[in-house]
Amino acid sequence: MKQFALSVSVCALLLAGCSDPKEASKGNFKTAINGWIEKHPPCISVPRGQVSPAEKSNAAFPRYVDASPLTAKFAQESRARVEAPLAALADAGLLTVKDASIQIKAGLFGDGLKEIPVHAYELSDDGKKAVATEGEQTAFNAAAPKFCYGTPTVDEILQYTEPAEAMGMKLSQVTYRYHLNDVPTWAGNSKLKATYPDLVRNTAASLEGKAAVILTNEGWVHEKASGLH
Repeated sequence: MKQFALSVSVCALLLAGCSDPKEASKGNFKTAINGWIEKHPPCISVPRGQVSPAEKSNAAFPRYVDASPLTAKFAQESRARVEAPLAALADAGLLTVKDASIQIKAGLFGDGLKEIPVHAYELSDDGKKAVATEGEQTAFNAAAPKFCYGTPTVDEILQYTEPAEAMGMKLSQVTYRYHLNDVPTWAGNSKLKATYPDLVRNTAASLEGKAAVILTNEGWVHEKASGLH
């Protein structure tokens, strides 16, 4: 009976050693990196509109693009470039667009107003569910809206450096392979991919990433979760 109890104790110690969160291992590094990247998916930003109403507002939407008739080809092309990201987001179902009109200041220094036709881009119902914000809203500016997609998930740790002391802490440089889970349908929109090239890269079947992991008193953590960045 004593021998059995001793064997159980030895096994328990071995298992504890295998699960030591401070050990430099692929398993611990995978957990550390996953803990950070799964909470920080890639995002695409929503560009500001081309024009703003004379009446100031800190609301993030609508975004307005001047729809006044243009004759010069270069002006038409310039406007098309400005509007392309908003139009792509609308094509993907994240925004809606409608013809409207707003009043803007007539001159740079004047107090006069003039009314112009615009394309008004607003969040769709799907967009309201998907939108996130970056930064804080103030009395003068709205928090920057963005659309994030997928959940980054580490598939395997490819390699890592021997942990070494640097700037008073122990760290290791890790190379890993990952992919995105739960990619929303809108992320596959062709116009959106053409406008946001990073969307194509980030939704590839397999991706490679690099990160430093830092040893804390509770175990290994992603460098950006260490509070030192």
